[in-house]
Amino acid sequence: MSGRRLLAVSHTGLFSGAERVLVHYLEAAREAGWQVRCASPDGTLRDALVERAIPVVRLPELKLGGGPRPVAASAMVARWLPAAARTLHAASRQADRVLANGLLALPALRLARPPVPVCYLIHDVVVRKDLQLMVRLGAPAVDLGIAVSDAAGALARQCGIPVVVVRNGTRWPVEPTDDVPTLPPIVGINAMVTPWKGHAVLLDAMAHVPGAVLEVMGGHFPKDAGHVTAMQRRADQPDVRGRVRFLGHQSDPLATMRRWTVAVNASVDPEAAPLSVLDAMSIGLPVIATDHGGSPEVLGDGGVLVPPRHAEAMASAVRTLLADPAARARMGAAARRAVSEQYTLAQTTRRFLDVLDGATPR
Repeated sequence: MSGRRLLAVSHTGLFSGAERVLVHYLEAAREAGWQVRCASPDGTLRDALVERAIPVVRLPELKLGGGPRPVAASAMVARWLPAAARTLHAASRQADRVLANGLLALPALRLARPPVPVCYLIHDVVVRKDLQLMVRLGAPAVDLGIAVSDAAGALARQCGIPVVVVRNGTRWPVEPTDDVPTLPPIVGINAMVTPWKGHAVLLDAMAHVPGAVLEVMGGHFPKDAGHVTAMQRRADQPDVRGRVRFLGHQSDPLATMRRWTVAVNASVDPEAAPLSVLDAMSIGLPVIATDHGGSPEVLGDGGVLVPPRHAEAMASAVRTLLADPAARARMGAAARRAVSEQYTLAQTTRRFLDVLDGATPR
């Protein structure tokens, strides 16, 4: 692999789960001998890249802005043209592979016409019709899709893109959760506080789990400040008042999660491969997850699946697990075993680099 040149393309400068995966892969590729660069708008992703000495090519934002959707879409297309014609067109000619990190980079890359194989790192289960259209528009530019789950790769396959599944991984080995249960029991969610992550459903569920505390770990995007305020107001209602803690972003999330009795992934739209589920599994923390997207593909015997947007079912699952320490121990052991055998960062990163190295033009 020595001497290969990799250009990653991110449509956003924000930093969340997909960008966390991208940055890890770029560092791993560099360690394996690739020369890496990343085209990205300004933002926290760029800061993370600079901190790791990964060269950055500046891009305009390629995501939808605010306002009426037709106006926002027109403005976004206007940004694609210079991004494709001037930046990506030139940068891709100094690369041996291009890695699109997210679907909104695809139409820009189609216009740029890179002369090297383009791999699409698929982090999303796309349910919105307008975003499905973006994938269809960009599909002719893609030589290979690298999906983090079967659910994430389904749309790309429908668009004629060859897809290989490389699931996300998590750090291993790590210390397990504490054996001594916390009193009162703590139910935790590790997710950005944004509407589709399902915090509203979980708060409603916690109203039917008396005696337990909910810890909400995770930051929020600037556009979601109003939603955060709404969740804080919901947490001040009498049925959950005094039992909800908003922790914000934590630099060591596993340390916080080791205090929890149960972890919840409450997403109301399908999540391709939630890192929070793998992180919880790695420390032996049983997970209650909504039954769609990538969670059912990895959770197995490590937790319980519930219907999305169903507060009553979520509350029932939480109450059942809080009352059954033997079941929690059994699930926690199964979860750690699954991570050690299939989902360590070392395993998934090696697989990703092998797939990237073998990508060829369609």
